[in-house]
Amino acid sequence: MKDYQKSITVNNSPSEVYAAITEHIQDWWSDDFSGGAAQKGDQYNIAFGETKKTFEIIEAIPDQKIVWLCLKAHIDMQALKKKDEWVGTRLIWTITSDDNGTILTFLHEGLNQNFECYNVCEAGWDYFIDSLQAFLTTGKGTPYQKQKARLEWEEKK
Repeated sequence: MKDYQKSITVNNSPSEVYAAITEHIQDWWSDDFSGGAAQKGDQYNIAFGETKKTFEIIEAIPDQKIVWLCLKAHIDMQALKKKDEWVGTRLIWTITSDDNGTILTFLHEGLNQNFECYNVCEAGWDYFIDSLQAFLTTGKGTPYQKQKARLEWEEKK
């Protein structure tokens, strides 16, 4: 069973790509973020409405690789029987370079079609990896925005 993986190539330096993953998560993934993600041992919380996750940085090699371990997860989807299936998965970011630029390869180790949430999570990662690429190329990503989501929810009431 193949785990979710996606690569992007950008013109940014490896250090800029590493900084986007360690210091600018709220600029491309979710602005509902607390904690740190810059060095081994750091932990952070991230949320998308009632979907909440906690990660620990278990490996950090500047400009080359960073690994997040999911410690806690609650995926707020009624259809899911197992709302914490991300727990124990590892999110591995690998940075390399070639003549075309800096290549960022993302592997969500453990996230495969055996997971109930796979289709939704795959679509989510596709969206947020595109957001990360936009952040790196234009300086502006399309993260989940807590305030915007609250306003949209209130408008629907």
